Amino acid sequence: MVAALLVTAGGCGTSGSVSAIGPGKGPILIADEPDALIQMRRSGCAGATCPVYSVSIFTDGAIVYDGRANVSTIGQKRGWLSGESMNLIITAMETMDFLDSPDRCCTCPDTEHPELVVLDYRPGNAQKTVIHDQRCQSAPAAMSALERAIDRLTGAGQWGAPGADHAVAMTNRAAH
Repeated sequence: MVAALLVTAGGCGTSGSVSAIGPGKGPILIADEPDALIQMRRSGCAGATCPVYSVSIFTDGAIVYDGRANVSTIGQKRGWLSGESMNLIITAMETMDFLDSPDRCCTCPDTEHPELVVLDYRPGNAQKTVIHDQRCQSAPAAMSALERAIDRLTGAGQWGAPGADHAVAMTNRAAH
């Protein structure tokens, strides 16, 4: 079976729910968090055990991780992102001109089994959604680096990838 990603509620460039469909499984809905400043949703993949989860970052530094499948932690985890970590993520997005990226900047039509990541960024009145296939060799390296930074700085990687060794833990976040 082939994994599929469906972006609903308006298609590319707008936010909506993401649905991941894995081999022999029904759809796994990953809800959009419209109040999140930044949201990253990993949809899984076909032919391998890829993680299905989302991490949402809110303007006050709150983080919500929601693990759905092929992750070491199923369900929600909440925490806080430091101001310094928030600035690092936003600076990385601004440095790579995320808001000016094409909606499907990072997908390849010839990828047989895509491993899609949907990134939403909503600073002020602006809103941008970019779809990235991690298996697309022509995608900008900055996009993968941004995704890894979000995983590392929010702590989502420790729950999103079984066996991953991430030093950042949600318990180390400063409470508001």
